[in-house]
Formats: sequence, structure tokens, C-alpha cells
Amino acid sequence: MYLTGYVATVVAAGGLALWGSGAHDPTLGALALLFWFLANLLGEVLWLPAPRGRGYLSMATAANFATLVLLPAFPAVAITSMAGLVADLIFRRRRWYQALFNGAMCCVTVAVAAWVFHRAGGSSASLETLVSPLNVAPLGLAAVTYFLINTWLVSGVISLHGRLPVWTVWRTSFAFSYGLVGILMLNLLGFVFAILFLTWGYMSAFLAVIATYFVRDAYVRYVMQLEGAGAQPEAPTGRTS
Repeated sequence: MYLTGYVATVVAAGGLALWGSGAHDPTLGALALLFWFLANLLGEVLWLPAPRGRGYLSMATAANFATLVLLPAFPAVAITSMAGLVADLIFRRRRWYQALFNGAMCCVTVAVAAWVFHRAGGSSASLETLVSPLNVAPLGLAAVTYFLINTWLVSGVISLHGRLPVWTVWRTSFAFSYGLVGILMLNLLGFVFAILFLTWGYMSAFLAVIATYFVRDAYVRYVMQLEGAGAQPEAPTGRTS
């Protein structure tokens, strides 16, 4: 009962987040929308396994972060949530209510993180403004906001489903040193994606895919080395996107 109510509340909050993020920007053409949708969809289907198979991180974090920084709020929220919804239903074969929950969770996370970024004075109007020292605080606040909202919403559903203390779930699933480093790297990768896009436009897709491949390959090799050495770092039990 409580779990159903929680899921329904998050879904409703996701709808409100999408509605409250503003109107569609008419200057964004179909090509731009398709580009960012495919970028986020690619991130959704690429997973970073944790040692010993206990949990995973999503490359979608990098794509989501670049999207919320570069696009107006409404298309950023709509594109990231739609990409997650499609990935859940088609690629991960999840039940409709699981996909709906994840999509709504993405709406809330991206909407609030984008709001924090802009309210803090963040700007991505040009490459110069994006890499300006004045953008450090807005980017950092947006990244922290994204992480906290995303992981606490996931922890809530895991806590209710497993009847575990939510703080314990969050601490052991996400807020451990290994997981925090992974999240930091994904946000930095998203920042690099944003820089590449402002520098090369749609041609940056090729560089972004190459960078994603090598980052993921290096990560997988690192995990394999840890497992081969018998290392047992604290690992997540849930998912963050």
C-alpha cells in the first residue's frame, strides 16, 4: 500500500515537473530534439557494472547532465524522461509501472537540477560562458542536486519494497566512496559532452560516442581487475540514472 502510494506520488510529481518546466522552445528543430533523444537513449542502454555484479551505474547520467545544461528546461525534461521510458519498455523489458516511475523520477530530477543551474546564474549560451569560472558553482550545484534527488527517490522505492531504513539503503547503495567517484566521473563526462557540442555541433556525436566507448571500456576493465584481485569494495545495490 505504501509502495503504491509512493510510486503514484512520484508519478504525479513527475507530471507536475514537466508541466511546470515551461513551454517548448520553438527555436529547437526536429533535428536537435532527435539528436538529444538518441544521445540520452544511448546512455540509457549502456550500463557500468559494479564489482561482483552488485548494482550498476548508468551512462545516461552523463547525457542527462549535458542535456539539462544545454537545453531549455521543458525539452530537457521531456527528452531525458522519454529516453528513459523507451529504454525501459523496449530494451530493459520492464513493467509499465516501473517504466512510468523511472520516467517520472527523471522528470523531477532533471527539472529541479536545471532550475538550480539557471537560478544559480549558470549559462551555456556559448562555449566561453560554459567554461567560465563563474559557471563552476552553478554546474556543481546542479550536479549535486541531480545526484541527491535521483538517489533519494530510488532509495525510497527500494526502502519500501524491502522494508529497510531509507538512510541505510541510500548510504549503502549510493553514498559510498566508490559510487561517488563514479557519479563524479559521469558528471564530468557530461560536461565534456556539452563542451564538444558547443565546439563541433552535431559532429560532436562521433567524438562523444568514441569517448563513451573508451570510458566504459576502461571502467569495465577496472572492475574486472578488482574482481580478479579479490577486492571487495563497498558496492551499490540499486540503480542511479
